[in-house]
Amino acid sequence: MNAILVAVTTTFDKYDVEYSLDELANLALAAEIKPVFKIAQKLNSPNAKTYVGKGKLTEIAIAITAYKADIVIFNDELTPSQLRNTATELNINCIDRSYLILQIFEKRAATKQANLEIKLAKNLYLLPRIAFLREQESRSGGATGALSSKGAGETQAELDRRHLMAEINHLRKELKNMQAMKEQQILKRQKNAIPIVALVGYTNAGKSSTMNTILNYIAKEDKAVYVKDQLFATLATYNRQINYDKKEFILVDTIGFVSKLPHNLINSFQQTLAEIKNADYIIHVVDSSSKYINEQLNVVLDVLKALNANQIPSLFLLNKWDKTIDNNMHILGYESLTFSNKTQLHVPELLDTILTHIGPSTIRTKLLIPYSLGKLSHILETIAYIYQKEYQNYGTYYDVEIPIKDYAKFQKYDLDNLIN
Repeated sequence: MNAILVAVTTTFDKYDVEYSLDELANLALAAEIKPVFKIAQKLNSPNAKTYVGKGKLTEIAIAITAYKADIVIFNDELTPSQLRNTATELNINCIDRSYLILQIFEKRAATKQANLEIKLAKNLYLLPRIAFLREQESRSGGATGALSSKGAGETQAELDRRHLMAEINHLRKELKNMQAMKEQQILKRQKNAIPIVALVGYTNAGKSSTMNTILNYIAKEDKAVYVKDQLFATLATYNRQINYDKKEFILVDTIGFVSKLPHNLINSFQQTLAEIKNADYIIHVVDSSSKYINEQLNVVLDVLKALNANQIPSLFLLNKWDKTIDNNMHILGYESLTFSNKTQLHVPELLDTILTHIGPSTIRTKLLIPYSLGKLSHILETIAYIYQKEYQNYGTYYDVEIPIKDYAKFQKYDLDNLIN
């Protein structure tokens, strides 16, 4: 399928139009659509009726014929009327950036949670556009899905909306139940005092590769996560428990971000993104070799702000340093570290930085455990580093270092508590 890509740029636009169209082209390729021509127009604001001006519509129509295009993809989320008017004027299927991203997400979803979240986001997007999609189906001879035949007194659009609303309510209910389970898992980790470190970043910046580099460094190759050089290679979050230098933490690899993410998608992915909101430390993986590094940084920072996660302590990891031309690059006002998964540059330094920020995961204490609690003594000796052990009149004395998450089991036998 061949596509014409169309963008409008304004004086208020955050993104360089060349960068934005290049990214739209990569998104199209990820959806197995071939970009054949790009068209941009500078306006004070997008045309309220047709997104671009009348003259540019004529130019697009010529390009459709010249390049034998099957579809036109617009670089912003269009209103239902803009989609309808452009499709009518051009007599071709038209979609916008939001719908394209939703299609990619739908294709890549591999877990039940991701499938539900994407389906909810897509249905919310479709709800105000269902009449237009019916018209577009008639134009292409296709069909969007299983919608039942209309009842007495109902138009097809009304029936479609009713069907979508019922499905939206059902999806929200399912996701709410899953959210309760997710919150219990997070609370359990917090209760056990296991810090959470989240990897975030622009799609294809190297988050999953960074997780695998860390896992390989601590000899856990069998726990590696899926990596592929493409946008949104995976939509799942991966959790791995890391034990390093007598400390432990949960390392979380999250989905990548991209500019102009649909709002419905961010809202629907609240469960998947909950790992970021509950993190103790964030590793912001940056592709330092990208000529659009500033745009990508701003996208991720905007999403973190939308998640109320922008106040969490963070490290900017300048990844792909082996490809970087500017060796003086740094993120002004933020802690940063140069890094390369390919050359293994600064892997130990990354781990040391994480340990410095997550705080201690062990506690040194002096315990006196009664002889009658031999099972408890056995558990202690299994998990603790023992500095001293003595058999005394009232029980076994220990000077030990134990994980904070296990301290509650032994707290009543802490000598400080016994003396007080």
